[in-house]
Amino acid sequence: MSADADSQVLGWQYQINSTSGTWLGTSTDLGLNYIATGSATRTLTADQDGSSIVNGTNVVYFRTADYASNLSTDATIRTCNLQFGGEAPSFANNETVTVTPSSSTTNSFALSWSAATPTFGQTVSHYYYMVNTTPPSTLATLQSNSSTYIDNGTNLTVDATALPNVNKGTNTVYVVAVDDADNYSPSNSISGTFTLNSTDPDNVSNLVGSDSSIKADSKWYVTLTWTAPTYQGAGNLTYLVYRSSDGTTFSQVGSSSGLSYVDNAPSSAKYYYKVYTKDGANDQSSGFNAVSITPTGRYTTAPTLSSGPEASSITTKKAKIKWSTSRGSDSKVAYGTSKDSYNSEEPSNSSQVTDHEISLTGLTAGTTYYYKAKWTDEDGNTGESEEKSFTTAAAPTVHDVVVKNIALTSAIIEYTVKDTSKVKIYYGTTTSFGGLKEISTSTTETTYTTQLDELTDGTKYYFKINKYDSEGAEYEGDVYSFETLPRPKISKVVLESVANTAETTIRVSWTTNTEISSIITFYPENDPSNTRDEVKVTLEKGERTMVVRGLLPNTKYLLVVKGRDKLGNEASSDLQRFTTSTDTRPPKILNLKVIGGTIPPVGFAAGEVKAQLIITWDTDEPATSQVEFGQGSGVDYSQKSQYDGNLATNHTVILSGLTPSQVYHFRAMSLDSAGNTATSVDTATIAPKATRSALDLVIKNLSEAFGFVKSIKLK
Repeated sequence: MSADADSQVLGWQYQINSTSGTWLGTSTDLGLNYIATGSATRTLTADQDGSSIVNGTNVVYFRTADYASNLSTDATIRTCNLQFGGEAPSFANNETVTVTPSSSTTNSFALSWSAATPTFGQTVSHYYYMVNTTPPSTLATLQSNSSTYIDNGTNLTVDATALPNVNKGTNTVYVVAVDDADNYSPSNSISGTFTLNSTDPDNVSNLVGSDSSIKADSKWYVTLTWTAPTYQGAGNLTYLVYRSSDGTTFSQVGSSSGLSYVDNAPSSAKYYYKVYTKDGANDQSSGFNAVSITPTGRYTTAPTLSSGPEASSITTKKAKIKWSTSRGSDSKVAYGTSKDSYNSEEPSNSSQVTDHEISLTGLTAGTTYYYKAKWTDEDGNTGESEEKSFTTAAAPTVHDVVVKNIALTSAIIEYTVKDTSKVKIYYGTTTSFGGLKEISTSTTETTYTTQLDELTDGTKYYFKINKYDSEGAEYEGDVYSFETLPRPKISKVVLESVANTAETTIRVSWTTNTEISSIITFYPENDPSNTRDEVKVTLEKGERTMVVRGLLPNTKYLLVVKGRDKLGNEASSDLQRFTTSTDTRPPKILNLKVIGGTIPPVGFAAGEVKAQLIITWDTDEPATSQVEFGQGSGVDYSQKSQYDGNLATNHTVILSGLTPSQVYHFRAMSLDSAGNTATSVDTATIAPKATRSALDLVIKNLSEAFGFVKSIKLK
């Protein structure tokens, strides 16, 4: 009953098997789900309550709510138990176990009951009965002690027999059913009562078995204790101790006049024990429900170390620690990178063994580790070794990374590896890479070359070389970069005439995107056989200029600019067409010189001696040779030398038959291939006078002019 002094009670809320979830009811008001105060019962439903109910005993919690939405405190929560059989076979309501006779002076009773009803699709496979002991909470317990929970198979009756655990006065027998799917519920049970009016003493109570073995000596002891019965018959009690290895067949192993007994069991195995009460009139009880125990004893010291520990199978990231102990125990290893300081996690194996092996993983390459082996036996005794150490294998390395033979679409990476089973070369135009080359390598220090192909010219590439150790662990490499050679290109070709030159000349300029040589190939459009090249082998980049001389004037030409980079990749411009300009510039006359001399008559006979002048000059372009001259220093040129039509840049003309000691003036004339005429300035000179030494003068002048007749002398 609930009451609220300030606000009236609204109703109640409930939860099943918990108080931390949602509180439930049948109505909703004021933000609460509740059971109204006018309701005295609540029928649970599968939709609302099914997920909270378990097979067997359930606890239902109740609390109160008022109209102000106040809730009762946890201290006032009330509970009740709810039994639910679930899928287990069930008996009809009000079904009981019939005990025949219902009262007797001797322990001899027969049992019978009606069949249980299994759920759909199942059949009952076992009935169990038990006396003065309620059904256990689990099927495992029900099936584990056949002397307490007696399996009756599918039979619905038990013939008259001495029932176990029967005492003087009223006794209760319980029956439960299990189906072929092992569905079982202690709440789906039926019971019956009967009375024993015997003078036999009652059974002991509170029978407990405990292990008192000496494990180190393999001596297996079970200590039994109990409480004396309330009804002791004729008194002067003796307690008979029975033992069984299967829970069915019992044999007496001893007796005691006290409330305890120590049994020396044959081995460390599971045993069942019963204690019977015997009075001074030799009347005996039915025997208390059996208890079971496996004597195992306990070790009090840890196993000793037989060998090890030793580290083996050491790699960059793994190692195995092995040791052996004098008897079985589990295995643990404490390890770390500093002396006497270990990681919080210890690799372990719970198996009780004498030969131990623990694998350490996730280690760091090239690192010294300190470790201790540890072991704990089944009784909690722990031993450990002295500290030892090992060093993991060195991490794989890559060094001396060089990019060689960089070309337009390829490059060769040279590198040296050590302690490496393979490498992966990641490469691409960003540090996200995208390309991959995988190369198996030797673990000894070795130099390798790997060619990257199908690259894009003129592009920056990034790459890294990741190493792998013998365990297959990958180690990140440094990021390097290189740039492929750009494909040579020639652009912005410009042709322009060069004025005021002796020969027809053009200036060619262009731009290159990379270092290449310079080759200009050109020829008259109508005369390809007259092809010429201007070459500059120096590799240069950027704006370039070369001068092409000796072109024919007023001629159509074809011209191509080419070049090769250091690997022989050639670039070529588009074909250029141009026409040279008409040559209107006359040659320039340079270095005009005159040498005079006389010529005697042939044979040095009597007659007039004549003089001659040797005139030389140069021109800055090929041209013809001719001199016009006259006597005196006037402006008339009455005579001309013979016309020499050969085009040359060095010219010599001899004026002979001149009058000695006579003044002459002259000018040199040269005509280039375009018909442009050059005339020197007017020059006056005196023809040499005739003397006996004229021959000496001539020879001297000729010797100076032509370098011969040096050996001729006159006497």
